[in-house]
Amino acid sequence: MAEASPRARLVIALLLAFGIASVQGLAVLPWVIALAVAVVLACGHSRLVLRRMRGPAALALGLALVLPLISGGAVLAQLGPLTLRLEGLQAAALIAGRLLAIVAVTLALLAPLTPLQLVAGLRGLRLPALMSDLALLTLRYLDEVRTDLRRAQLARQLRGGRGGWHALPDHARLLATSLIRAQARSERLWAAMRLRGYGAGLAPPLAPLQARDWAAITGAAILACGVIWLDRIL
Repeated sequence: MAEASPRARLVIALLLAFGIASVQGLAVLPWVIALAVAVVLACGHSRLVLRRMRGPAALALGLALVLPLISGGAVLAQLGPLTLRLEGLQAAALIAGRLLAIVAVTLALLAPLTPLQLVAGLRGLRLPALMSDLALLTLRYLDEVRTDLRRAQLARQLRGGRGGWHALPDHARLLATSLIRAQARSERLWAAMRLRGYGAGLAPPLAPLQARDWAAITGAAILACGVIWLDRIL
């Protein structure tokens, strides 16, 4: 799987994400988590995945804290004004487990790809050229906005700007300025692309999928079907 092409990685990610998202029972959740861990280890980018899982993990933790208190009827415990409910706890575990598993699998498969490789994979799946180009420009200008924002924040700190909650209005203005600059830059780039004949040429022929790509896709399809089958019988 680590040697699969970008196009095959996208198909594998879609298949596994569909299989994991189809799980409706808690009995299959340990198998789903084991599958996600196995995919991360097989791809060989566990540190990169763990570093980028902080945001999804925070979201899953928020769901795990809120849902047991607001959803369900069977009361497990009464903690002062807070009521811990069984159905909410089960829903939180299922949603958080599926979320983390899907994000981990997707990151393990797609995070090592460069934006150009990712867009090439999207085009290989017959995605319209305009949509793939928009995806490429979006990825590029997200980095541009992040770089501009960091530069502006550093300049603000060197000038003795306020910190903590008092700095929120300043951060909002910096973000708005960065977005406006990125919008103006993208319009200039689009005009330059049109002047250079964007969309007038023929698309290059697609390279066929290799045997290892088909093997990886077949394995992912079998795993996804296996997860769905386990969810139906357990």
